[in-house]
Amino acid sequence: VHGSMFGGKTEHMIARLKEAEARGDRVLAFKHCIDDRYIPDAIVTHPGDRFDAVRVPDAASILEHVGIADFIAIDEGHFFGMDLIPVIEELCGRGKSVLVAGITNDAWGRPFEPMPQLCEIAQSVVIRQSPCRVCGKPAPYTQRMSEVNTKHMVGGLSDYEPRCKEHFTPLATPPEVR
Repeated sequence: VHGSMFGGKTEHMIARLKEAEARGDRVLAFKHCIDDRYIPDAIVTHPGDRFDAVRVPDAASILEHVGIADFIAIDEGHFFGMDLIPVIEELCGRGKSVLVAGITNDAWGRPFEPMPQLCEIAQSVVIRQSPCRVCGKPAPYTQRMSEVNTKHMVGGLSDYEPRCKEHFTPLATPPEVR
């Protein structure tokens, strides 16, 4: 599941986790340790819904914690980078169901890896977009509103706004080019 910030990606993920639990699946959620918003050991929606999660420093660490879980959810997949792809392939090879949520495009308007690559290997893709904060149209982009220090910056409503193509202004120079 991917889309702009504030589009309900984590809400969608928590709903799928609860559905899997109700079916009797053993579920496990993960989040990158860079995500220090809200509660450390939970994935949390902006409105405050939560689901317990294991914090990991990198994609490979997910494999160390999976155990007997049937349904694996990984929030903010873009924080894991391309190293997430072989981990997902390994989990699927073990017969696990995997759901990854992440942002579609970075603040420069480029595809936020590894989300496009995950869409290529996914059995299904869900796109969640919030309304543009300027005009209310569907917003596939996330506009960074605060100072840019790095590509991966954890933030909230004061740092980012969902924007439609017309109102999105890509940042000028990606951090890896500076």
